[in-house]
Amino acid sequence: MKPFTGVPTDYSQKKNWLALPDRPDKTADLVYLYPSACFDFRAGEICTADNRSMRRGAKRSLSQQASAFAPLANVFAPFWRQVNATKLPGMSFEDVDRAEWAEPRTDVYAAMDYYFERLNRGRPYFLASHSQGSRLCYMLLSEYMRERPDYYKNMIAAYCLGDSLTKQYLEENPHVKAAQKEDDLGVVVSWNTEGPENRGKKSLVVAPGAVAINPLNWRTDSTHAPAEDNLGSFVPHLLFPGLRRLRIRADAAIDPERGTVTVTEPGLEKYVFTAIPGFKVFEPVFGPASYHMCDYSFFYLNIRENARVRAEAWSAKNGGGN
Repeated sequence: MKPFTGVPTDYSQKKNWLALPDRPDKTADLVYLYPSACFDFRAGEICTADNRSMRRGAKRSLSQQASAFAPLANVFAPFWRQVNATKLPGMSFEDVDRAEWAEPRTDVYAAMDYYFERLNRGRPYFLASHSQGSRLCYMLLSEYMRERPDYYKNMIAAYCLGDSLTKQYLEENPHVKAAQKEDDLGVVVSWNTEGPENRGKKSLVVAPGAVAINPLNWRTDSTHAPAEDNLGSFVPHLLFPGLRRLRIRADAAIDPERGTVTVTEPGLEKYVFTAIPGFKVFEPVFGPASYHMCDYSFFYLNIRENARVRAEAWSAKNGGGN
């Protein structure tokens, strides 16, 4: 394993957990890694674990993403140092990768150590993450879990949205498997959501050789899933926690060349990431038609239902218990 950078955050202190249930009462857990949440122009390249901007953003993301799993899993979420989002427009992919392998990796691995040693108590678990959190989740699956198969075998599934799972990564990490259907276990569920106008455009989160699964029909081919298959689409509030339900529901089809999920339902264009006031600066980073903010919320209730299906499949396979 690569050496660590710096001293890890102390996860024995409750203040360093975004979510830490006092009395876990569900048979499965969720460990959640939030996306880029630090928008602090005064901070450096790496935000500290106690950065107020990051903590506010992380709480919003918890309510908008991890909440999909809350009815069926005990939610655990550490605060962890991460790359400052205000620096991303000026950073290359290599710059971001270098920074994430430093203090962010140190914290996330330490948090996972504490979770497995003190909190998990042998329960099966989900991983869920988004964007920068998913980049760290892929590190966990690749390096951390390779050396800890006893932990890895209890993973129901990892929902790593908003960053690419690639063919090269899967070849280099044969112990990691991409989801192929709605109820396979120990797999990675991954997609990036875009409009057709992003085809051929650069995106920091869409890598060559990306693979995806359709969040409505749970297929990996280009079969279109109509909006009628969507149990409910939402959009996240930007300034406070929670989601707003949409009258329109997103459709979904995999773009086999790009390895992304394409949404074409009319009326959703206003929710393109760079259409949000103040976010136009990110167009060179994500492209003109990225639904990056809606990777979870467009398919929120389908994600919840799929987690239930996978949890039931786990229970059936393991005799109804841990």
